[in-house]
Amino acid sequence: MKTRATRPLDGEDLNTPHWEDARHWLSIYVDLLEFKRGILDRVYRNLATLQPIARKAADMDLRVIEDQMHGYQARLDLWYKRLWDLHGLWLEPTGRLVRHQGREVALTMREFQLLQFLLDHPHRYFTTERILSEAWADPALFPEEARNYIRRLRKILVDLGIPADIVNARGRGYSLVFRLDTSE
Repeated sequence: MKTRATRPLDGEDLNTPHWEDARHWLSIYVDLLEFKRGILDRVYRNLATLQPIARKAADMDLRVIEDQMHGYQARLDLWYKRLWDLHGLWLEPTGRLVRHQGREVALTMREFQLLQFLLDHPHRYFTTERILSEAWADPALFPEEARNYIRRLRKILVDLGIPADIVNARGRGYSLVFRLDTSE
């Protein structure tokens, strides 16, 4: 089954000038993805106990749900980008600068690459090994080095007042998560 883009939900307007609207749509898509993950988990747990005909039907349902999740993830990514635009986050690759609401910091090459990677994949979790191979394309680095760069980026996010955290979920890895309870 081919993944198709999910159409916007009623009321969605990516051109909104209000960060509160973007935050609202972020929370909706996060909830939709979590709901679908829960359904997938239940179906996968029970799949082995089903009769062959029921298992075949469940497999088709799983593909539909996974297709929906890809679409929801694409919409979530669009809303993350819009929220970053509205909050004034800007990355300048040439000088490896990150700017947020009038303040800026120069990053090392690896810090910049890691931040760019996490921004390009918001709300997705990556193990240290995947970060080493995908953010830097250098799996020869030690996991402790990745954790060190994550620790440094966390401090930079705080210093610049960027309303996001790099969180670590046991067994899933690290993710850049926008704080949905931010107020201005």
